[in-house]
Amino acid sequence: MPPLGDRRTYLPRVAAPRWVVFADFDETYLAHDGSPERRRDRRSLEQLLLEEATALGLVFGWVADGPIDVVAATVGTHGLRVVPHFIASSWGAELDFFSREEGRRPVAEWDARVAQSGFSRARVASALDDLLRRGIPLVRREQAGRRIDSYTFQPSGRGRSPEITSILHKVAERHGIGVHVYPCHPALGEPEGTYDVDFVPRGVGKRQVVDFVLDRLGIPRARAFSFGDDVGDVDMLSAVEHGYLVDNATDDARRRFSRTAGASYARGILDVIERRIERARL
Repeated sequence: MPPLGDRRTYLPRVAAPRWVVFADFDETYLAHDGSPERRRDRRSLEQLLLEEATALGLVFGWVADGPIDVVAATVGTHGLRVVPHFIASSWGAELDFFSREEGRRPVAEWDARVAQSGFSRARVASALDDLLRRGIPLVRREQAGRRIDSYTFQPSGRGRSPEITSILHKVAERHGIGVHVYPCHPALGEPEGTYDVDFVPRGVGKRQVVDFVLDRLGIPRARAFSFGDDVGDVDMLSAVEHGYLVDNATDDARRRFSRTAGASYARGILDVIERRIERARL
């Protein structure tokens, strides 16, 4: 894995956690357009976390669709300077905490739980053969990781997407693996009208990460925030009391979840946290 910590700043350790924030990574925490305004907003959020996390007892993490190597490469490409307290990657199949003292610390309990699912490339290959026999060929994406195998598909006709999505879930279940199917994200340079298909261990998802981290930290849902921008984040937003779509969210996500942050990308996260800080000080 490319290093996350070289020439970067770790968020300060929180000895007594009272709040936790789960932020989707791509197009929520990180705006890929790289505009000066978006960079300023992200740096303002980073500065607030560096200055206030310990006093507030606030634990902050990214919850990413892609594998940790891709997250780390994106961190380098965009020059992100602050490492969060934790990163859940590969739809939560990998979970790592970070600190200046210890660097990257995989969560052994979570790793053991995920390993019990029996995820393997052989199972994915069998599922791909099954799908091909059903006339659903998938195209491999470049990103892949230890516990995720990523593909795309292009529906051949209007109205076929729900049908194919249903088949993908049934085939994955038959072969003992999990799958996440969601529209490609044009903001990330992906072709419009195609779908991403990520095969992962069974029982892995953003909501499961939320449940596990809250239990591990001893924090109730009433003291948890989550932020996202697309349909793949909706379960995570619904898993806490304070779930928000950032204002650049996709139309599909807005149809499924109504509460928004009032601003886009990192600015939306920052504004919500600042409002909470102000209320705590009153």
